[in-house]
Amino acid sequence: METNACSSGPLYEKIIKKSNLYRAYVCLHFLLLLCFLSHRLLNPFRESFGLWIVAFTCELWFAFTWILYHNMAWKFVEYKTYPERLAERYSGKSVSKLPAVDVIITTTDPFKEPALLTANTVLSVLALDYPVEKFACYISDDGASPITFYSLVETLSFAKKWVPFCRKFKIQTRAPFMFFSKEKESSHPDFVREWQAMKDEYEDLKRRVSTTLEKKQVPPDFISHHSVDGFVYRSSDIRNHTSIVQVIHENKRVHEKEADALPHLIYVAREKRPKASHHYKAGAMNVMARVSALMTNAPFTLNLDSDMHVNDCRAIQHAMCFFLDCKSEKDCGFVQFPQVFHGSLKDDPFGNKLKILIEIIGKGSNAIQGPLYGGTCCFHRRKGLYGLPPRVTQYHRKGSGRQETPDFASSCSYEALRKAFGESDALVEAARAIITDIPYNSHTLPSLVTKEALKIASCSYETKTLWGKVVGWMYGSTVEDVMTGLKIHSLGWHSISFQPEEPVFMGCAASTGPDTLVQQKRWATGLLEIFVNKFCFFIGIKGSIKLRQRMLYTYFCLWAIWSVPVICYALLPAISLLHDKSFLPKISEVSFPIALVLFLSVYGYQLVQYILCGCSVREWWNNQIMWFIVCTSSWLLAVFDVAVKLLGLSDTVFVVTPKGSEEEESGDEGEFTFDSSLLFIIPTTILFLNSAGLIRSTVSLVGSGDKIKERLFAEYLCSIWVVINLWRFVKGLVRKGKRGIPWSVIMKSGALAVFIYTALA
Repeated sequence: METNACSSGPLYEKIIKKSNLYRAYVCLHFLLLLCFLSHRLLNPFRESFGLWIVAFTCELWFAFTWILYHNMAWKFVEYKTYPERLAERYSGKSVSKLPAVDVIITTTDPFKEPALLTANTVLSVLALDYPVEKFACYISDDGASPITFYSLVETLSFAKKWVPFCRKFKIQTRAPFMFFSKEKESSHPDFVREWQAMKDEYEDLKRRVSTTLEKKQVPPDFISHHSVDGFVYRSSDIRNHTSIVQVIHENKRVHEKEADALPHLIYVAREKRPKASHHYKAGAMNVMARVSALMTNAPFTLNLDSDMHVNDCRAIQHAMCFFLDCKSEKDCGFVQFPQVFHGSLKDDPFGNKLKILIEIIGKGSNAIQGPLYGGTCCFHRRKGLYGLPPRVTQYHRKGSGRQETPDFASSCSYEALRKAFGESDALVEAARAIITDIPYNSHTLPSLVTKEALKIASCSYETKTLWGKVVGWMYGSTVEDVMTGLKIHSLGWHSISFQPEEPVFMGCAASTGPDTLVQQKRWATGLLEIFVNKFCFFIGIKGSIKLRQRMLYTYFCLWAIWSVPVICYALLPAISLLHDKSFLPKISEVSFPIALVLFLSVYGYQLVQYILCGCSVREWWNNQIMWFIVCTSSWLLAVFDVAVKLLGLSDTVFVVTPKGSEEEESGDEGEFTFDSSLLFIIPTTILFLNSAGLIRSTVSLVGSGDKIKERLFAEYLCSIWVVINLWRFVKGLVRKGKRGIPWSVIMKSGALAVFIYTALA
């Protein structure tokens, strides 16, 4: 156990965990893997060279990715923070020494990302237990919706009562919809009276926001009263509007009592034009980085999705325990908190919680160079986002990798900074302050909500600058978060995954099967884009990123490629049964028990992981079958998307995943639903072929049992396993409505299955 001590005690502890039992399992599994692959290599061709070469290639891929996975699970590092010690260290006059934080919340559509969820996220941020003069809340509305702006103005009115209530009674959960869904924290008459008053106020806020969503318009006099132009209405093109920057609330401490004070609340909608490149969320985040730099220029930022509310009012303190107490700034470039979802369906039927993956990548990557940047629930050093390497201290001087400082940071001249950050003198001055670690005196907010702020939020401002290339969030992928984190790691920074027992942030997961598949497709597409572009960490990237960290990135960036070997391997048993050709060992061969043990080892290890993390066996199974469905649908289409993009025939598209609302009204909760999307064609085709192979083999079993029992027994079992993994599709064939597979998908899949069968005959 490592601690970083000071006069008031360490602000965090680093706990290293190693398991000899786990390492023994990995070594044993690896030996069995080598034995099986050696036997496969030494016994080629068998009955079909084509089946053999496909099977061997797939098995090599499975072995490769197995090594990548256990690379990041070899050793775990956990952290424990002491925010109460931070309060002691920075009490009284020392509060002024606490660093400032700019909180950025992103939203796009008040319907797909319900405005009331955004309001709750904003309220949870405004009520953070941190000095109000030390943080500001920025909302990026990429849809420039008047409904979003209206809901924020109404949210501010409620916040003036809600925040003092939270501070007075020391409320821990400060998102109203979560707070009021729980039992009252006290039975004291004063608390009960104020609790009821707050609940009535919140219900009134819900009614006003819900009314605007139902009518799809704000009150007629609202926009004119606030003197704001440029909003996009439902009938307008969201890709064609001017920039909007509005200070909804300005913290004027001299006129407000401390208990009633609120931080700055700023609304920003960047300019969009049809012929301009907007770079999806990365472009919006870079606009927010510039606007926040002009207004407050905090050395640290926190970015949240609109549905990801703060569940622990000490969120900033937890992050500051790392930033302020690490031995060197290099040790903490950003702090990533896990995405935890509230209201999750029992046993996670769509595999959205990603609990095990977050557990492994978080604690395992802490032992390497740190976790990937997850796009939300993340605190950043602004200088890391600006493409600056960490200062090399005596603590890290030995063994430090090559850290190239950008030219604009080396010279720090106005000319170099203008080329990097743009022509805004105020922004250049703010950037210089971050680069040189000099305190920055920002201008008053009203003076910036004019030409300067609107100018840097325009779609033409980044022309001939380094935004998206070296500075800010990186362009070139629909998962800008991972690419940006890769850039930060390549500069020599380390990151930290902090997973406390009680979640610090909570959000909404995709609530249907199709939504989950679309989200997975976007992730896989973006990750593969990173692998094939100039940021490729084995070919194109230079810097201080470690080999094991490169392996970690490789594991995730090749998600989409998984689809090819998995689909091929899922089709092999069907082809074998249909054409009486085997590709797996016979029962009598020595490699058969080895293959069986490997199969049981992989699934047994996964099951043990789930049980140790407090998950049910049913949840493990749901996640397993969803992985198979995602792999054979979303990830395959991601490969096609990237291939088409590389050929210059099309570009990838960022799709917003619909978020849940406070009250789910769907009658299909937990049920896998279908639509006519291409996503469902390949899994259905695999099901058809394996079902046909099983039927044919079962019929032939009556007359020639020895053939099945001996030569094709393994293929028969594999085919059954594939059908079991696609059991949701089996049920979809006999159901109607959303729970049934549409006839268009069935016909296309049937035609494809016939084509594959005849082509391989």
